[in-house]
Amino acid sequence: MNHTLKAFLGCEEDLMHVDASENRVVVKTISGAGLTLEVEGKPVFRLGAKYYCELNEANTYLAVEQSIFTIFHFDRTEPILRYDFIREPKSDVPSAHINMHTDSEALTKAMEDAGKNKRTERRRASGAPAKASQLHLPLGGPRFRPALEDVLEMLVVEFAIDRAIGWGESLREGRSLWRDTQLRAAVADNAGAAVEALEELGFMVSWPGPASEKPPLRKQKLEQF
Repeated sequence: MNHTLKAFLGCEEDLMHVDASENRVVVKTISGAGLTLEVEGKPVFRLGAKYYCELNEANTYLAVEQSIFTIFHFDRTEPILRYDFIREPKSDVPSAHINMHTDSEALTKAMEDAGKNKRTERRRASGAPAKASQLHLPLGGPRFRPALEDVLEMLVVEFAIDRAIGWGESLREGRSLWRDTQLRAAVADNAGAAVEALEELGFMVSWPGPASEKPPLRKQKLEQF
């Protein structure tokens, strides 16, 4: 991540650091205020990024338990957008979702006219006006959620933030590594579909062990909201 961010912004110092304790690893921006992003040399955005990770029982890989990307205007405290991932949600929110902090009359009216379920009733019971930031908009579940590179490129495309020469290559490289990791995890979720896809491409795939020991279908991951 430091490699990607330094190449994107054209700086030499690390921007992220790691706190590790036993099997728990936290990766976050060195600055508590987040990364400063400029437009024509003027600070316009702050981007917070934080990952909470845990080693699996065999200590062979890190799993992201939660990640948070938050976009602020430089001199405001309320976010513009917040991207969240929660590996094991404790409620009915999508595991990967975005919160918007920009309201419109149409959206406020739609939330007021919403039907009844636990979430809408909790919003009404709070007595506070309906706000867009109370919505959790799904973003592809645990495997196909956006990466930090996607957030950075959105800021380039939509807001023309400053970036270094060759910024696109750095984001494509980081995104490719991220998606490769996610693809491997998705294959482990449904090895049967992966075998079928490979055989359609002309590969010969075989399982050397007993059929009863084939990798199980992880339906929960495939179906997760």
